Amino acid sequence: MFGPDQFHKRVAGDGASVTDRPTVKYVGVRTDTGVTVAREDDRGGIHPLAARTDLKNHSPAGFEWGYGGSGPAQLALAVLADALGAERALASYQKFKSRVVAKLARTTWELSRDEVVAWYRQLTAEPDSQPE
Repeated sequence: MFGPDQFHKRVAGDGASVTDRPTVKYVGVRTDTGVTVAREDDRGGIHPLAARTDLKNHSPAGFEWGYGGSGPAQLALAVLADALGAERALASYQKFKSRVVAKLARTTWELSRDEVVAWYRQLTAEPDSQPE
C-alpha cells in the first residue's frame, strides 16, 4: 500500500484548527516487517505521520494500535496533534487511545480528519467527559 519511497519529508505544524482544513486521511498498515502510519492529503500527497515525541514520548519504538499501550498512546497523540493541534491533543489523547486507537483493526485501518474532528466534538459535548 504505502512504502518508504512514497513518503516525502514534512515538518509538522501546530496551527491546526477544527475547521477549514483540507481533507486528510490517516492510514495504518501492518506488514511482516513492521507498521507504517501515513498521512494522505487531498492532493494525494503521502507523508509519514510525525510521532510528536516533542510533546510526549510514550513509545520510542514507534506507533501501534489495536490495544491500549504505549505505542497506541503515541499514535493517538500524533493523530490528534496533526488534526487538532498540540493543546487539544495533549488534553484528550488518552481518551482517543482507549476509545478509538485501541479498537482499530490489527492489519490496516483508515481514519479521516473529519472523523477525528467529529470524535473530538462529541467528546467536548459530553458534560461528564471533557478533555483531561
